[in-house]
This record gives sequence, structure tokens and C-alpha cells, in this order.
Amino acid sequence: MAEVVQQRIEDRIPELEQLERVGLFTKKEVKSIIKKVTALEYKLHRLIVNKEDFIAYIQYEINVLELIKKRRIHWRAMKFLEGESVERFTSKYTLLQTGHL
Repeated sequence: MAEVVQQRIEDRIPELEQLERVGLFTKKEVKSIIKKVTALEYKLHRLIVNKEDFIAYIQYEINVLELIKKRRIHWRAMKFLEGESVERFTSKYTLLQTGHL
């Protein structure tokens, strides 16, 4: 059981390292994700598995994906607006958020 869980975690490490490299997650956040996923994986590999364990894992993955989506939008906006004056930054950011740019 431990080998299966360990392999699944190791398979995810490149993805998490990439998210850290591009600045969407900090090293601390990546460690937290690994810790939580490890706990959820062990729950799924017990002898008696509950439906709630699967639901909790799926919900956690959805939450992480939503966070990535939000941070990617914010990251793109910040890159787009980088180097602008405060007034220009504010107006462009507002236009970007309202979908007019």
C-alpha cells in the first residue's frame, strides 16, 4: 500500500515543481499540497474505503485546480500590466477585470 501511495505522490512532483517554478505556488504551499494529497491517498488505500473519502479527494483536487485558475488569471494580468504607472495600471486592470480589454 505504501509503495502505491509513494509512487502516486512521486508522479505528481514534476507538476507541482512546475507550478512553483512559474510562481503560482510557494515552496511551503507545494509541501502542504503534498502532505494533504498523501493523507488523502492513504485513506483511499485502506481496507475499508468510504464514499466520503473519494468525495473529499475529488473536492480537494477541484479546489486546487480552481486556485490555479485564479492565480493564472491574476498572474497574466500582473505580467500584462507590469511597468505601468499607477493610474494606467488601475485603468487597464479595471478594463481587464470587466472584460473590456
